[in-house]
This record gives sequence, C-alpha cells and structure tokens, in this order.
Amino acid sequence: MNGNGYLLDTNAIVQLLKGNKELIAILGAADFIATSIVAEMEYLSFSGLSDADVALYQAFRSRILIYDVPSSDTAFTQLVVKARKDYGLKLPDAIIAGTAMANELTILTADDHFKREKSSWRVKFFTVDAGI
Repeated sequence: MNGNGYLLDTNAIVQLLKGNKELIAILGAADFIATSIVAEMEYLSFSGLSDADVALYQAFRSRILIYDVPSSDTAFTQLVVKARKDYGLKLPDAIIAGTAMANELTILTADDHFKREKSSWRVKFFTVDAGI
C-alpha cells in the first residue's frame, strides 16, 4: 500500500472513539485506515466497555480493514519475530508492527515503545487527550 495509510494501535482506537480531535484530523486526511485483529481483541476485552462502546466500535469497524494474523505467511512471521527479538516488543505489539510493515502502513499510536531507532516500521504519534 502506498500513500497515506494508517494501522491503528489499540490506544488510537480508544482515543478516536472518545473523540480525540488530533486523531480525527489525522484520519480525516488518510487514504486508508486499518487495524489488526490483535488491536480489536485488546479493545473488545477491556473491562467496563458498555454496549454503546461495543456498538460504536462495530460501526467504526465496518468502515476500515481488519488484518488477520496470517498463519501460513512465513515472511510475515519473520517480520513479527524480528520486531520481537530485535526491538523487545511484546508479542501483540510485534504483531501490530509486523502487520504495518507487511502492508506498508504507518502505525498510529501514543505508545513510546514503538520508538525504536533503525526499526523497519513507520510510526506517527499522537497526544492522548486525558480530558475526553
């Protein structure tokens, strides 16, 4: 994928659905928006999600692409393993990094652990809006 495409980390999903204006502006100019099944599972497993939160996510989900973890794609597996071994990411974050790299997307996140010098992934950071 070429262009202005983003892969949303879990915290980006949370903040977007809460109305973070910075994220709304970034994604309003995006050519392509996606997330990983891992981020979806993390979001939906948060305790305290209301039925309204789940419904809002489902409406959002219908407008983006959700990438699965391809079990038979050895190149993808190698990207994930490299992200985990070389940069010390936890497995869910390594899968998100691998998904972004495999699909030429920029990770949209507020998590500093994606800041790794000489890493193979592109990252755009946003500011968490604590007031929302």
